[in-house]
Amino acid sequence: MSFNVGLKITMSQYDTLKKRLNKLQRFNLIVTLIPTIILVAIGAKIAWGNYPYFIIFLPCLVALLTLPLGLQFAFKQIFPRYRTLLDELHKIQLEVSSLRCSVDAVYDKYRFRNKGEQFKRAYELVGKRAKDCEERLAVGMSREQKEVFVTCFIKAEEVVRVTASIGSVFRCSASDDPRRWQQHAERLGCDEIRQYHNHPVNNNRTCPSPVDHKTSLSLKQILGNHGNKLRSFIIYWNEIREWRIMEYDEKGKHWLIYEFDIAAQPVTPAAG
Repeated sequence: MSFNVGLKITMSQYDTLKKRLNKLQRFNLIVTLIPTIILVAIGAKIAWGNYPYFIIFLPCLVALLTLPLGLQFAFKQIFPRYRTLLDELHKIQLEVSSLRCSVDAVYDKYRFRNKGEQFKRAYELVGKRAKDCEERLAVGMSREQKEVFVTCFIKAEEVVRVTASIGSVFRCSASDDPRRWQQHAERLGCDEIRQYHNHPVNNNRTCPSPVDHKTSLSLKQILGNHGNKLRSFIIYWNEIREWRIMEYDEKGKHWLIYEFDIAAQPVTPAAG
């Protein structure tokens, strides 16, 4: 269950650029739109007051709707500061578009899950390193647009067993009986048992719900002597699907452990 309370916000390069872009766009809109609205209102009043000539005035009113472009051009010539801000706006737009394409390329590395196919098999989670597995989880969970509950049994940083279930938009649960997890941990010699689920949001804001904390406590109690191996995580995203991973415990605490920033990823040299 997702509750947007006690929000924790992180900033990637995209988030920082988008925040600045929104500010510049608002400024540009105000500078060009307010004079346009005033002139359109004046023109409409004149046209309405001279009703017999309304047909003549109508094309003029329509032409006024293109005034923002004219004002933008004029302000660029008159005010150097405005020209600098507009150049910055266009530059940021290009950077944001590039970052968005780079994130899309990460997602495109993985095929979509077929209808009826198991989540864990579609994204080939077993046998992967923990960090690689988390990337696959982030991609798959984002595509589902529902809460997905995944338990990874880990030995020496490698995922040796996975259970996964797809729930609804607001709720999910384990696909198997957690009372058997203790046996699996002993049989496989696991170092950790990681349970992941996602909050299907793209506003970069979320936190564990009271149910999440209670579930973590319940699972640790079920695991008995292996309870200290359990770690609980939430995966969530920003607008362009860069993911964050938040860890939480049974005591009501939570903290960010990973933030995927596409701008910080190493550039892969082109083939040939």
